[in-house]
Amino acid sequence: MREFVTLSSWQVKTPLDALLLSLLCVALVFSVLIIISFVMMLMNKIRALDVKEPVIMKDGTEVDDDMMAAILVATIDYRKEKKEDVKVISCKLIEQDEPKKGSKRGGK
Repeated sequence: MREFVTLSSWQVKTPLDALLLSLLCVALVFSVLIIISFVMMLMNKIRALDVKEPVIMKDGTEVDDDMMAAILVATIDYRKEKKEDVKVISCKLIEQDEPKKGSKRGGK
């Protein structure tokens, strides 16, 4: 039967044996570090592919995270109300202006 050589069974009798054993251990550590660095490099490339493209409405307004959240909440609410599948085709940004004179909100 074949015997496997392990580091604990290595017979260190001369300084040259000790030097070879330490070089083997250093090479093992560096090979593990190289493998870890390659894995990290691949993970960074995968993460770089996950960059979102900005969503731009027809009027040129860029949709930020708050606007996207509002659109999603409105879509979910509409779907719960109508009980059917929904597809958002467009959205419109409504600017909040000051209330007009004579309106019920804040009117004088």
